[in-house]
Amino acid sequence: KRCITVAECTDPKPSAWPVDTIVTLVAKPFSEKAGPEVMEYLNKRSWSNETIAKLMAWMTDNQASGEEGAKHFLEENPDIWKKWVSPEAATKIEAAL
Repeated sequence: KRCITVAECTDPKPSAWPVDTIVTLVAKPFSEKAGPEVMEYLNKRSWSNETIAKLMAWMTDNQASGEEGAKHFLEENPDIWKKWVSPEAATKIEAAL
């Protein structure tokens, strides 16, 4: 505390957030109404803490909105998100970017 939040600190030490598991939860009525395609997407969707940290740092550095962060993620990480969607959807997403 004496140093991590002080810009002029003369002897800063490394710090990090603890690694955690993040899950997606949906209510049963939603899963029943959403259909198999939506649930398949939600089951496939995952990314590492490192990916999230990089995105959040970019958003902070650029004072980006959630929408801008999502667009940045899609532009910078096609190797991740293309595994979550069909090839047809990936083509449409890339065209929209």
